[in-house]
Amino acid sequence: MDAVRVLAPAKINPRLEVLGRRADGYHELATFLVAVEPCDEIRIFRTTRGAVRLLLSGEHASADVPADTRNLAARAAELVLEHARKQARVRADTGLDVHVAKRIPSQSGLGGASSDAAAAWLAACTILDVAMSPDERDAQLATLGSDVVFFARAADTGAAWCTGRGEIVAPARAPTHWSIVLITPRVASPTAAVYAQLGFHLRAAPPVSTVRRTDWFSTEAHAARALLGNDLEPAAFTAVPELVAWRDLFDALGASHFRLSGSGSSFFGLYEGEAAARQDLARIAAAARDRRMESRFSGSVRPTGHGVRICPLD
Repeated sequence: MDAVRVLAPAKINPRLEVLGRRADGYHELATFLVAVEPCDEIRIFRTTRGAVRLLLSGEHASADVPADTRNLAARAAELVLEHARKQARVRADTGLDVHVAKRIPSQSGLGGASSDAAAAWLAACTILDVAMSPDERDAQLATLGSDVVFFARAADTGAAWCTGRGEIVAPARAPTHWSIVLITPRVASPTAAVYAQLGFHLRAAPPVSTVRRTDWFSTEAHAARALLGNDLEPAAFTAVPELVAWRDLFDALGASHFRLSGSGSSFFGLYEGEAAARQDLARIAAAARDRRMESRFSGSVRPTGHGVRICPLD
C-alpha cells in the first residue's frame, strides 16, 4: 500500500469540568467529547526520501497552523516511522508525505490538530503495516496531546467520557440524533492563554462530577441542554475578551444554552432537528451581521458517529 486517506473530525465538549490542578502541572478534567463535522482530510504517501514531509492546504490552513514537521500530524507520522525502523519493518530510505487538508479552524476548541495527529498516526500505521496494542497506541498518542487519544480510541463510536487530563477515554455511543449549530468567531483562542487564566477562576474546592456517562448521549437535545457546561468559559472570556460579545449575543437571542467547546473560540448549541438548527443559525447570523461580528465558520452540523476513519482513495 502506497497511499492512505483518513477523515479527521472536529469535536465539541458538551460538558467540561475542571476538577483541580494536578501535581504534574496539568488539570484534572472530566469531559464528554463528541466528534462532529467538519472533517479535515489526511492523506499519507510512502516515499523514498527517508523523512517525513508535510504539505498543508485547505480553507483553514491559516498562518498559525505549522506547515512543517512541528505540525502534530507530521510528528505522529514520525513516531510511527521511527517505530517501524526499530522493528526493521522498513528500509532506511522509507519516508512519508503527509498531506493535510484543513477544514477545521485552528485555535477554535474543535480539536483539529489533535484529530489530524490521530488520523496521521492511523494512516502511517496502515501504510507501514505497523501493529500496536491499544495501550501502546494510547501511550504514544498521549505524548502528542490529551485529545489525540479520544479520536483514536473512540474511532468506532465518535463519543466518549474522558478523565485524567483527557487521555483516559471510555467510548460511548454518539448522539447521532442531535443537530448542532456551530459558530467559530473570527478570533483565535490559544489553549495555553486560557489555562493561564484558569487559576483566577478555579473553585475553592474541587467539584464532584455530577453528570455520569450512562445514557447521557441518548437524551433528547432539549433535555441535554440543561446538562451542558464548561468550566473554562470564564477563563476564556478573560483571555479573549472578544468572546464576551458573542456570549452577550446568544443570551440576548434566547440561546443561552450555547457553550464554548473546550478552550474556545467556537460556540455550539444543541437541537433535535436540522430545520430548527438552521432556523436558529440564520437568526443568529443575521444578528451577528447587524453587530458587525464576523465568524470563521458557521453551520448546522451533525455528530459523525466515528472518530478518525480510513476512507477509500478518490
